[in-house]
Amino acid sequence: MDPAEVKWSATEYSLQDYVTTFKNCFPNIIKITEGFLGKQEIDSVSSSTIIRVNSLYNQQRVAALTKSGRLFSLPTKLTTVKFLVAQNDGPAKNPKLQLPVNLESILSKHNLPITIHSSKALSYKQKGDMKSQDEILSELTLQETYEEPFLFGHPIDKGKLFIEEPITVPMYMAELKLVVAVGFKDGNTGRWKEICDLLTKQVKNQGSHANIVLDEIFMLDKKNLSPQDHMYNIIEPIYIDISEINTYKNKPLANKTRCNVYEMQPIQVPEQINKYQAQPAVKTEDLKLKTFSTLNEIPTNLRNLTVQQVCECLKCLNMNQYVEAFQMAQVDGQLVYDLSPEMMKSCLGMNGLNVVKFLKFRDGWRPNLEG
Repeated sequence: MDPAEVKWSATEYSLQDYVTTFKNCFPNIIKITEGFLGKQEIDSVSSSTIIRVNSLYNQQRVAALTKSGRLFSLPTKLTTVKFLVAQNDGPAKNPKLQLPVNLESILSKHNLPITIHSSKALSYKQKGDMKSQDEILSELTLQETYEEPFLFGHPIDKGKLFIEEPITVPMYMAELKLVVAVGFKDGNTGRWKEICDLLTKQVKNQGSHANIVLDEIFMLDKKNLSPQDHMYNIIEPIYIDISEINTYKNKPLANKTRCNVYEMQPIQVPEQINKYQAQPAVKTEDLKLKTFSTLNEIPTNLRNLTVQQVCECLKCLNMNQYVEAFQMAQVDGQLVYDLSPEMMKSCLGMNGLNVVKFLKFRDGWRPNLEG
């Protein structure tokens, strides 16, 4: 499909007007005429972006207060973090009786509000902001659930539909303006239907809602909340990164009189095994001074690596061309686990094959060089 041949609607719609008018007519194709520049790069949509909108998607989320008074929004089907329910009747007789569970399980068994603790010591900071300071995430008080609506679709660039890179457009992008494709300029309705049917077939065969990133956690600005109407979905959020704290040693996550918790043990660097014999485990303090010249020297747990050591890993993987980008972005071992495929491509300039290669390497894979 050549976008230059497409006839667009004479009416320019706001996002809300578009959803109201076309919610029963999905899928269709839209073009952004007035973009949205969000607080963060992740939260922006450029003008001239063309999207094949598949559906209006409603994600159930829960609003939660941190101990410091921050207001968080978490997807109820969050999979990356598990939690423990706080106990208000004093210390538990046996703290190991309570197993960490996901948010969905807690919400199904308890009435709100309820206070919970993460099963691991966590910190958070603004996503993509190198100057943002880490803050401890000690506990959350779940307040109420709500639905966050957004458009789900796939971008079209130079006539190609990118099914492997789905796009979501949240409804809080109120300033966004768009037009809707109504056919070809030459009036050939048969060819237009043929093209639309082809795109629908491609999405049906290759795409699904499983591709939607559901685990984003963000902060909400309490100043923008109306006491009469808690419309969380119209507040532009601040996206955050959640990271595990590796410095806890033999300390509980919270006061034991409040919550059944496990004591955090120091993270051990796993043994490295080469072709001939097992090597002794590398101590964390020694790891910071170590340099790598072969793949066998690199631990499977990369979280304690320095920026320089991460760059040495790239060289061992024959990915020297990305060393400068990783150095400029200050990607250390902790940040390696926060990189998404999209960030690797757009921010670090990696191609598709090397993205897959680095993701597998991050998860413990090492290339088989025997032969």
